[in-house]
Amino acid sequence: MTVEPIADLRAALQAAVRELAFEAGRQAATDPERAEHLMAATSTMEETLQRTAAARP
Repeated sequence: MTVEPIADLRAALQAAVRELAFEAGRQAATDPERAEHLMAATSTMEETLQRTAAARP
C-alpha cells in the first residue's frame, strides 16, 4: 500500500476493471446479459478513473 490513498484506490479499480472485463468475455457466449452487466460496471469504473486522473498531483 502506498502513502497516497487515492493512488491505492485507483490501482484497485484498475485491477477490478481488468478482472471484470475478463469475466465478461468468458460469460459472453453463455450469458450475454450478465456479460453486458459486467461491462457496464467496467465502464462506470473507467469513467471514475478518468475523472480522478485529473485530480492527481
